Amino acid sequence: MYHEFHRLHAQTLLLITRPSLLSTALFQYLRTELDLDGHIHNIQQPLEAIPGNTLILFDMAFAERNHIHYWQEVLSHTTSSSQVLLINMPNTQPEHNVSNWQHIAGVFFVSESEKSVLEGIGGILRGEHDFSSQVASHWMKSSQRSEPYIYESSSLTQREKEILNKLRIGASNNEIARSLFISENTVKTHLYNLFRKISVKNRTQAVSWANNHMM
Repeated sequence: MYHEFHRLHAQTLLLITRPSLLSTALFQYLRTELDLDGHIHNIQQPLEAIPGNTLILFDMAFAERNHIHYWQEVLSHTTSSSQVLLINMPNTQPEHNVSNWQHIAGVFFVSESEKSVLEGIGGILRGEHDFSSQVASHWMKSSQRSEPYIYESSSLTQREKEILNKLRIGASNNEIARSLFISENTVKTHLYNLFRKISVKNRTQAVSWANNHMM
């Protein structure tokens, strides 16, 4: 089953963690089960660029605050064909931190088994998202409320607010179009107007604005 996903998407697996026997064993397990090529990258080492169509697993167990800020910036520049998965997330992690990651497609908490992670990744390869824990599910629901709070100084329309919330969870233009039942060209028009109104130049800046001005 997973092999079919690999042939269809031809994705590369990238595990960002602190290299160890355990992380190597996990990587080999996922690599074998998913039939994906890839490699492990040391979380403490910089990485200039990440190829498109990469399935990125970021290990939160070894992520210090400076690591998180650095990798959030790096991963914000990946293409929309790449997906970010947070693994070994502490069960006490604040929900709002998840929204700072671009292209995020899943969150797996430290208490989850390898089998559970594998099944979740399988769903992601089918085009789904996996926010299976209760905390992450709550964040997903709250980030997609139809009536988010925005400062009164903003003149965003309801549709622009909806699109901005989609950007916060890393949705591509095509994904936004399908979820809102509008054309991709209409999405681009809304984005142009949205960026102009909040005085930003790209998606990363728009998400940053939303995290500071929306709840």
